[in-house]
Amino acid sequence: MNENMISGNLVLTVSELSRLLKKTIEGSFYSIRVRGEISGLKTNYSSGIYFDLKDEYAKLKCIIFRNDAKKIQFDIKEGLSITAYGRIGLYEPRGEYSLIVSSVEPAGYGELYLLFEQLKEKLKNEGLFDDVSKKDIPFLPKNIGIVTSRSGAVLHDMVKIIKSRFENVSIIFVNARVQGKNSSAELAAAIELLNIYSRTRKKIDVIIVGRGGGSIEDLWAFNEEITARAIFNSTVPVISAIGHETDFTIADFVADMRASTPSNAAEMAVPVKFDLVRQVRAFRSRIEQGVFNVVLGKKDYMLNLIKNMEMVSPKRIIQDKMFRIHDITDKLQTNIDSRIHLSKTNVVHLGKRLLLKNPSSIFNENKAHIQDLSKRLKKGIDITISRHIDRLKTESKALNSLSPFDVLKRGYGIIFTDKNDVISSVLGVEEDDNIRIKLYDGTLRATVKGDEAEA
Repeated sequence: MNENMISGNLVLTVSELSRLLKKTIEGSFYSIRVRGEISGLKTNYSSGIYFDLKDEYAKLKCIIFRNDAKKIQFDIKEGLSITAYGRIGLYEPRGEYSLIVSSVEPAGYGELYLLFEQLKEKLKNEGLFDDVSKKDIPFLPKNIGIVTSRSGAVLHDMVKIIKSRFENVSIIFVNARVQGKNSSAELAAAIELLNIYSRTRKKIDVIIVGRGGGSIEDLWAFNEEITARAIFNSTVPVISAIGHETDFTIADFVADMRASTPSNAAEMAVPVKFDLVRQVRAFRSRIEQGVFNVVLGKKDYMLNLIKNMEMVSPKRIIQDKMFRIHDITDKLQTNIDSRIHLSKTNVVHLGKRLLLKNPSSIFNENKAHIQDLSKRLKKGIDITISRHIDRLKTESKALNSLSPFDVLKRGYGIIFTDKNDVISSVLGVEEDDNIRIKLYDGTLRATVKGDEAEA
């Protein structure tokens, strides 16, 4: 070290100061543990793993060299909160210091990833990710809206691809910051502005919202709720084109379609005009060939009809029909004559049968038989009635001999109570009871004055 005293001060060269700092820092922080969140992760398989370890207020560059990286038992991921063990190293040519990591321990995901998962779960439960809410992307848009930063290469790339595929498409660009403070509000306002433009001036068929790749912090504007709701509420279909294929944001889940990159979004938004023209020409050729084949077929059909008309003249057709009519007439006449002859034969046969069975003789014969039956029936009825009368008289006499009323003629009577019950004993009545006495020719009413019971 050269030590020059100028006005009582020590003057050092840059390299001397760097070496002094290197010696001081590396000697003081040879074995330390640092906790933070991984950001800006990059992997170089030939040299090692590079990332920033950050907290709310500061960042620290970190390096895990290849030999030490092989010892790590878990995957190093963006947003992972870890505790890193190592030493501070200072790179003299640039005056930069880094943590040379020899081992790491996982401590869970960082704050940004926690916010990401919480918002993702909230919007999912509200239905913002549902397929039923997704709008169809038009096949051939006339006007395409683009929301991105004018300062990035993304805008130039998308415009170039769209115009190369279909130069007739109109592009409406709205500038918005894609990272940093208030960038999410600018993105949401740009999306709403394109929707207003579509309603009031020129209809916009699809909107592309995108930016290039970056760390989770760089892409965070697309993980904000205000951006997600602006995309969901857009009446114009939205294609998200954020970062690289491995980058996923909340905006990707809400958008009607996700593109892996901004360039891919431009390709998805419009077809290649040359291919469409070629297809249209091919369709036109096929239609013309089809029409030609139809006309040719109809022409052949007409020629065959004309040929058939020449071979079969109307006069010949009429003659054939006349011959057919004469033949049918002859057959009909023969059939009629045959039926008339058969009918005459049947009439003659029926007449002969009628003579053999004269109705008058048959009537007289049946009349005599009926008269005989009538006489026999009357005689049988008379005999039967007489027998029943004699039997009735005999049974009537026997019945009268047993009837209690017949006994009354000989001076007996039947005694009844007021209730029409027959009194057969002096015990069946009491003094002053009213009674009725049935005699042969009438009834007497009396009152009991006493009884004389026989011993």
